[in-house]
Amino acid sequence: MLDFNLSEEQLRLKEKARKFTLEEVILEISKYDEKEEFPWEIAVKAFNNGLMNVRIPKEYGGKGLGLLEEIIIIEEICTGCVGLGTSLNVNSLGFEPIIIAGNKEQKEKYLRPLTEKLSFISFGLSETVAGSDIAGIQCKAEKKGDKYIINGSKFWITNAWIADTFVVFARTNNDRNTKKHLTAFIVEKNWDGVKVSPPMKKLGLRTSPTSAIQFKNVEVPIENRLGKEGDGFQIAMDTFAASRPVIGAFGVGIARAALKYSIEYANKRKAFTLNISNFQLIQRIIARMITKIESARLLTYKAALAIDKGKPDIVLSGCAKLIGSEIAMDAAKNAIQIWGGRGYLRSNPVEKLFRDAKVLEIYEGTTQIQEIIIGSSALNGLYSY
Repeated sequence: MLDFNLSEEQLRLKEKARKFTLEEVILEISKYDEKEEFPWEIAVKAFNNGLMNVRIPKEYGGKGLGLLEEIIIIEEICTGCVGLGTSLNVNSLGFEPIIIAGNKEQKEKYLRPLTEKLSFISFGLSETVAGSDIAGIQCKAEKKGDKYIINGSKFWITNAWIADTFVVFARTNNDRNTKKHLTAFIVEKNWDGVKVSPPMKKLGLRTSPTSAIQFKNVEVPIENRLGKEGDGFQIAMDTFAASRPVIGAFGVGIARAALKYSIEYANKRKAFTLNISNFQLIQRIIARMITKIESARLLTYKAALAIDKGKPDIVLSGCAKLIGSEIAMDAAKNAIQIWGGRGYLRSNPVEKLFRDAKVLEIYEGTTQIQEIIIGSSALNGLYSY
């Protein structure tokens, strides 16, 4: 039996996140976007309100909630700012490999501090020559006695500038065809040889810092290796299975904001003596926005529930990211069209939605990569239709 209703606890969580977004995010975020600064004050309030790290298990100080609950929270925050939502949620991307492959000691040492005070952990996978093609990673880790020596760099790393810890994926052998050439490590920022570059200047997501990291002869104790040597590729794939539905929620959040601003403007803007909300072409745009939002949300919830039930589905996760990112871009574009010339001005909210939406089609696997994953999975019998 299917039940599309959220539980009372989930509804309370949704309302809490919505109230926080209305009172703390929407009213203040534009000044951080303008200055391209991370909104520390808002992040502290999000942490104090219990809106971060909700999937950390209870035995390590967390709430032990599921991915669906995390998505409920992040969708609401992204109606206010997907840059903030990205930075708050990247902690989950960072600690997911530790949940997947970490031992009790690693979980106690690196998960518990995230629940005690506002702090950040980053996911160090991408490089200048290896984004979607993670098999092409060049960063190397050489084992010497009871430690590994890491040399190389990472690029496009969200929160690296503000994080204390990184999960780093490095090459430990040269045979990329075996998918056993990568190994994951927990690396602390203050170790010798770790250098983080200042945040990059970006089109959108300006409230979320993105940096490069350089590693020069960084000594990593063997106890900071996640899983066995060669497990890195599978750890990364399992992490993405859990993280890609969240990008779907990011997209739904942006699209909802675009819908809200479109309806408000259409109901007050007059043309040819009428509010433009009377025009059927405007009504059609609004109808399509709503239809796409409802469709993307259901698919995102379905992918999240599969993960919460211990049955992650790479096709569902890819579908959620693909449709969520597409509807966000489409809704943001149409919101500007409804606002007309005013929508193109930096002083109005819809142009930020457009700038922020684009990256959803790029990070954590481009739209084209999702299409390859979904299509090849079906052709190889990995999708039941």
